[in-house]
Amino acid sequence: MSDPLALCLADALSPEVALARLVLAGLSPDEIAVRVAALPGDGRVTQLRRLAARRDALGRVRDMLAASGLDHAAADAAPADAVARIAGLFDRAVVHAPLASVAAYSLDDPAILDAATAELVAWLDAEGMLGGDVLDLGCGIGRVAAVIAPRVRSVLGADASPAMVAEAHRRHAGAANVRFEHTAGLGLAFPSASLDLVLAVDSFPYLVQAGIEVADRHVADAAVALRPGGRIALLNLSYRADPAADAADARRWAAQHGLILDHAGTRPFTLWDGAAWVLRRAHPISPSPSPTR
Repeated sequence: MSDPLALCLADALSPEVALARLVLAGLSPDEIAVRVAALPGDGRVTQLRRLAARRDALGRVRDMLAASGLDHAAADAAPADAVARIAGLFDRAVVHAPLASVAAYSLDDPAILDAATAELVAWLDAEGMLGGDVLDLGCGIGRVAAVIAPRVRSVLGADASPAMVAEAHRRHAGAANVRFEHTAGLGLAFPSASLDLVLAVDSFPYLVQAGIEVADRHVADAAVALRPGGRIALLNLSYRADPAADAADARRWAAQHGLILDHAGTRPFTLWDGAAWVLRRAHPISPSPSPTR
């Protein structure tokens, strides 16, 4: 069963994600409204109808996807070129719809994005991941970094999209305990045992898309940077729609870098359908040479 509306009615997707998937599939706001209007029942159907009635919001998401190219992103042969191309997609996306550019299921609505962010941060807190030094990899507009900043020792938001970093600076200018930097997106350059959490919220799939060697480099660098007990939290590992391949990569990274796989594709959220992959450092390791950032 792959129809987003059917999955929503089966409680497998939130109404927000279901509608975002229809937009990603190329349906217009009018087509979505017609499909939703034909559904029988109440409960989730009522929620779907309420959201589908917001045709302007659905239109902004559709326009953002079309203008940026995020709805048909494809990999390139050279990792550096692939990362630069993906960064360009997000440069265009954030100009058209800043909220939807980091979460299409927000439907560019601040209340929806705030609710999803609060649920995500509550999960991080319950898992004991907050409190130390954090790298928010692929931070986008800084929505997660800004919320966790009061709860951690420090947080650095890094993104390969200059426009995303500029938007994060604009939104959170003067915020304490958080800073934002542009990164080339080809690896990390942090001292050994300097981080307690490397967090990638729906950003790691683009590293996989740029080339598995790019994803491998980031995990290797993150593993070196972790303190004992520190974690790499990949909230969505890839967009391959292949859980077995994701699991194989996660197990391989754990074996290669002496990490423990705490979460293997669990789905802890109700609003967002993101899958959690969490790797934990159990013991100190020797530093390896720092790559070029």
